[in-house]
Amino acid sequence: MLAVGLLGMPMAGRAQTSSDLPPLPEDLMPVLRPMLVTALGQSPQMIVQNINIATAEAVLIQNRAGMLPGLSGSAQYSANKTAVAQASSISSSSSGLFYSLSFNQPLFAWGALKARTDSGKIGVYIAEHQYATAYRLLVVSLRTQFLALVTKKITLRNAEYALKQAEEALATVEERFKTGRASTEDVTVPRLAVDEARLTRDQAVEDLENSKRLFLLMVGKADLDLEVVPDDVPRPVYAPDVVARLLQEFVQADAEQTYSTREWRDYIKSADIDYRIARVNLLPKFSFSASISQANVTSASVNSVSQVGVSSNGWNVIGSWSIFDGFATRGAKLSALSRKRSYERTLRTITDQTIAQVRDLEKQLGFAWRGLEISQSRRDLSETTFKRLEENLKLGSASQTMVNSAQLNFYSSEFTLAYARSGYLNYWSQFVSTLCVDPILNVMPLSYLKDGK
Repeated sequence: MLAVGLLGMPMAGRAQTSSDLPPLPEDLMPVLRPMLVTALGQSPQMIVQNINIATAEAVLIQNRAGMLPGLSGSAQYSANKTAVAQASSISSSSSGLFYSLSFNQPLFAWGALKARTDSGKIGVYIAEHQYATAYRLLVVSLRTQFLALVTKKITLRNAEYALKQAEEALATVEERFKTGRASTEDVTVPRLAVDEARLTRDQAVEDLENSKRLFLLMVGKADLDLEVVPDDVPRPVYAPDVVARLLQEFVQADAEQTYSTREWRDYIKSADIDYRIARVNLLPKFSFSASISQANVTSASVNSVSQVGVSSNGWNVIGSWSIFDGFATRGAKLSALSRKRSYERTLRTITDQTIAQVRDLEKQLGFAWRGLEISQSRRDLSETTFKRLEENLKLGSASQTMVNSAQLNFYSSEFTLAYARSGYLNYWSQFVSTLCVDPILNVMPLSYLKDGK
């Protein structure tokens, strides 16, 4: 529900606008964009992350309660009868409303109460950064799966065309068999070819349907019409100067803008807060309390019983001091410092690994583009061959079999090109996502990118 509400709010983020970057899959295939936005509020992964944020906010409320005043009270209506044991005729009875009301307010705890509130805030920031990381990874995965849907549609088209050609070849042989110009053995091989082609087609159908089901589960949608999925992957754009600039800025900033980096910096701050809390455990603390009450007081003797209603009120300044706790405070301080050192080491490791990953992605982008260009040339060559044979068929210098084979090769080269384009776009998506400059991330609130204070 939180994410659905956010979709209606003005958003901003660290990510750049689409005009600053070469196109991503949703720019080339606009039908994908609303699905990515829908996933923010409906994906099962994001629903879990929303629950985690709500849990962290609940912890913050609990931690903040220690700084706020406490008020408690009780009330009862009672009827009492009191008698002297040696003279039961001497008795008294009373009834009425009796109550008690008390107020408590911590006064001074050496900053420990404020630190617990800060710790709760840090927990919310961590949950928000984890939310942002989860959405970032979800977007990359959804793009990959959607591109796979496109390539699998091409695979299905090719499989159906191959089956059609196999059936036509079988029909030709069977016609010859009927007229006695072919033997049973001549028909067997084409029949097996048809069975294999049909199996390949059926597998391609199921593969496409299964990929669609998995895609819908991740988005959180009920259905997807495969007709809206493009029949080809549009040609992407490679901008090596932009890639190099983004990489240089990222390395110079020591990966400080990534969500994981911010999350682990918050963990370090949380450990600092835990140390501050533990450090004052053995110091005296002060609080204020006040109370007001009304009760029944009974006084009995051999000769009489007296009962009166007594109202009382008062206030107190209370000091408490835990002088020795069996070195528990010392252990708490050492534990906080150890966690801080561990978090600092983890942060450094994650930073170094992320920078290494981005450097590799830059290289893989270049390799993927080179492979894409080769696939483009092969596809263009196959198209030229196919068209030439079509012209030769009209002139009578080529057979239909040759044309069919050339068309099948052309379809195969189109699949290879689509696969190469998908590979490049997947690397590009990972690159901008890892750098946290992905434009789609602007649908999240800016607060999800802030460091804990």
